[in-house]
Amino acid sequence: MEQILIKAEKRSSTGKGVARKFRAAGRIPAVLYGTNVESVSITISARDWELATRHVKRNVIFDMEIQEGAAIDKRPVMVKEVQRNGLGTNIMHIDFFQVSMEQAVEVEVPIHLKGKAKGEVLGGIIDVHLRSIRVECLPNQIPEEIALDITELEIGDSIHVSDISLPGVKLVEHGEIAILSIIPPTVEEKRAAAEAPEAVAEEKEE
Repeated sequence: MEQILIKAEKRSSTGKGVARKFRAAGRIPAVLYGTNVESVSITISARDWELATRHVKRNVIFDMEIQEGAAIDKRPVMVKEVQRNGLGTNIMHIDFFQVSMEQAVEVEVPIHLKGKAKGEVLGGIIDVHLRSIRVECLPNQIPEEIALDITELEIGDSIHVSDISLPGVKLVEHGEIAILSIIPPTVEEKRAAAEAPEAVAEEKEE
């Protein structure tokens, strides 16, 4: 699991007016909390955050250094929530969650489909029910994604949560839940396919 350094400064003042001043100065207001951990109000450099997160994927563990005067406090953290403005262009606030590298956490891991299903080649449609799966594991064992090879799936086939096995990772979702299915073409698509030759013939006659 990738870990990235992010530097923060402890802040004693809070409130909307103070937050606006921080953002105007190029810093993002944030808060750090965790299980049995006293919450800490902090700020981080907007520029450093952009550089640190430009190429990272979901569920990254950050090595956070919190500076208060001459003292530096180091903690492993994850992003819990990023709040943006109405247009989604600017970050307004970030919630960080402190983790223990020896204690399991629950996170959402995205699903990535690989290949093209045989059933899809024959006209079937991929019906996706889950785009991510909730898992429980140690922070350093969190997978960046769950890759599913769908190449051999025929029309009528499905992949369920119980079909996935990841070493050291517990799947929180119920095993009977379908992740995706290959379903037959809809009646509308069949009708459109049947009408297409007629439309071509009419164009030729014109």
